[in-house]
Parts: sequence; C-alpha cells; structure tokens
Amino acid sequence: MPTKDLEKKKEIARRHYEKHAAKIKEKTKITKEKGRQKWRDFKATLSCVQCGENHPATFDFHHVVRLPDNKKVNRLLTNNNYKAARKEIEERCIVLCANCHRKLHDAEHLEKKKKKKRAEAPSDYQADASFSDSSSSDSSYSTQSSASASK
Repeated sequence: MPTKDLEKKKEIARRHYEKHAAKIKEKTKITKEKGRQKWRDFKATLSCVQCGENHPATFDFHHVVRLPDNKKVNRLLTNNNYKAARKEIEERCIVLCANCHRKLHDAEHLEKKKKKKRAEAPSDYQADASFSDSSSSDSSYSTQSSASASK
C-alpha cells in the first residue's frame, strides 16, 4: 500500500536498497553499458560535415544557433541521457571533427573582431576602406589575368 509520508517512503526505499544492493548495482551497470554501446553505435554512423572525417573519437557537436535553452551534449552524456543527447544533435547541431570545429570558431572569432573594428571606425573611413578593398581585389584580378595572358 503506497504511503504519502515522504520520510516513510525514504525509509522504505533505503531498506529495499540495503536488501537488494548487489542486484541493483549489477542492473545499473548493465543498463549503463547498453546505453554507452548504443551511443558508440550512433557515433559510428556519423561523419564531419566539412571534411568527411569519420572516426568517432574526433567528433564535436556544434550548435548552429546559440540559444540559452540549448543543452550541452556532454552534460547529457554525463547524466547517461543518451536519448536526449541524440535528439539534441539531430535537431540543433552539426557534426564536426575537432580540427574543423576549432577552425570554425577561429573564423567566427576573427569575424567578430572585424565587425567590432568596423563599428569603432569613423564612417568616412569605412567608405574609404570598402573602396580600397574592392579596388585591390580588382587589381589582383587584372594582374592575374594579364599574367595568364602573357603565358
């Protein structure tokens, strides 16, 4: 018969665990190993979206859109919540190898720095900079085309 008294429930659960500790520990161990194996099997089906690397040990899971409610995959795995981790990856992440993930974050960091510099620069300087950027790319193009024409 179920009881509503919280303290009594805790006492009953404690006594049950004491009687069946070895069985509970063994069942927990088996359940965790099954979850880990399913996770390894899932990772074996993945590959990096940038370079195609397919070794599971190299994978990082990059959230495409950063939101406060994004769950960290490693936290989910630490809590043996493999199902939620897989769902998070499929819905919100892309799979990258460690090298491509670091390159992506480096590029994001550099882009953020450029935007910050542009925001701090005076507006007339921005116009001059954009003009000189486009003219330098045009001159490099013309240099390349004239070099290829002379060959």
